[in-house]
Amino acid sequence: MNTDLCIGIASKNDVFEIAAVRFGRAEVATTFPATEMALEGIKIFLAGYEKPVRLAVTGVAALSIALTLGNVTQREVFIVSPAVANQPGALAQYAQHSV
Repeated sequence: MNTDLCIGIASKNDVFEIAAVRFGRAEVATTFPATEMALEGIKIFLAGYEKPVRLAVTGVAALSIALTLGNVTQREVFIVSPAVANQPGALAQYAQHSV
């Protein structure tokens, strides 16, 4: 899948740390409280993005994040071990370079 948007989400304690990388642009990062409302907000944002997206997730809520955000056409989600990458920027880079 050819994509220009890759997102990394690190689920840590009570927060989702998120980084987004688009081809040729600087990384953008933010933090949300780890709530269902935050996941819905991310889901709504992604629904408005009509191009393919790759996400890499890790942490305590990785499986639920993957199931919530990944069951959509033109979206790939990777669940990544924290030993491989545990920071949102590194996760976004992982998603960008995964085949």
